[in-house]
Amino acid sequence: MKKALLVTSFVVTFVVGIALSDFVLYGLNRVFGNIFTTKIQLKRELEESQAAKKDARKKMQEAQKQLGDMKGKYDNLSGQMTKKQANMNSLIKEIETKINPSVIKDILLTTPSSQTGGKGKIFLNAPTGEALLKPTTSGDTTVDEFNKAFNKKAKEIIDVSKGILKEKIGQVNNELVRTNDELRDRNVQLIGKLQEVEKYKKKVDRINTELEEKNKQLTAKLREVEQYKKELDEHQKYIDDLEGIKTNLEKTVGVLETKIEDGRLKVSFKGDILFASGQHLLREEGKKLLDKVFPILIKNTKQNDIFIAGHTDNVPIGPPSKDKYESNWNLSTYRALEVVKYLVGKGMSPRALTAAGYGEYKPIAGNATAEGKAKNRRVELFLIPKIIKRQ
Repeated sequence: MKKALLVTSFVVTFVVGIALSDFVLYGLNRVFGNIFTTKIQLKRELEESQAAKKDARKKMQEAQKQLGDMKGKYDNLSGQMTKKQANMNSLIKEIETKINPSVIKDILLTTPSSQTGGKGKIFLNAPTGEALLKPTTSGDTTVDEFNKAFNKKAKEIIDVSKGILKEKIGQVNNELVRTNDELRDRNVQLIGKLQEVEKYKKKVDRINTELEEKNKQLTAKLREVEQYKKELDEHQKYIDDLEGIKTNLEKTVGVLETKIEDGRLKVSFKGDILFASGQHLLREEGKKLLDKVFPILIKNTKQNDIFIAGHTDNVPIGPPSKDKYESNWNLSTYRALEVVKYLVGKGMSPRALTAAGYGEYKPIAGNATAEGKAKNRRVELFLIPKIIKRQ
């Protein structure tokens, strides 16, 4: 019973602490360890989670912006590379056109040269030059000289064209290599940014999940606090009712000792008033005392249970009572049951009553004196609110 009372007292203290202030919970945490979570702590954890989510979202947005910038640069480089490839193709086509034999022929005929024996007028332009030429035979020296000069000039033009082509192709190839290297580096950076964006996305998702869990926990804690507050209000109501019963008993029966402790009202009856020494049958004086108390008790059995406990001093049971009671334990139990039977006989429901005997094992005074023994011979009646009993 004492253990149950201590547990009840702790629960009530705990509930009061939650309802009154987070500072009380902080004090309880210091004493019993961090077993309670205050609303301040929950709010702080929620704010920290929200700040982390905001920071992660900001970094993800920055990474996405950088990703967009890199994509723009990548597209620009790709466009440049395509343009340079087109220029290279145009150059190749142009050079191929310039080394066409018919073009070389036109160039030779329209370009004076010392290699033709001073006959420069033949090379004014292609149509005029060809018109001035006279039919020749295969052994004509002029034709031989002309062929030699033509072949030499054609070879020079082809060699120059090949050199220009080679140089242009080398430049374009170098530019393509540089562009490819830059594109490769951009791709590496792009992949890194994509991975970074994915990392921040996962972080945001994780923070969102944590926030949802925190919100659930906070909601559950708030519901728990509301429930405790509701129970505390109910407890307080019953305590107020017990105070009213206590005041009523004190006015009606002045000889009783009444006290509210651990959420219960304790009414103490002196054993010598209720019972004769070594006996468990109620004396007439004891019955009259219970008759005065009964109307107050029966009105309050709906909200309260009544527990009756018998106590004795430490004097061993002697003859002739020894034949009826083996020990003080038996005697105290019989006395508690006698009070229960009397109240039931007057109309109280047995469901509202409980009896127990403690013998000499729960004294409230020393047994070395007659006065102390008289205090220990007692019957205690407890009104226990049913809500507290359930807890």
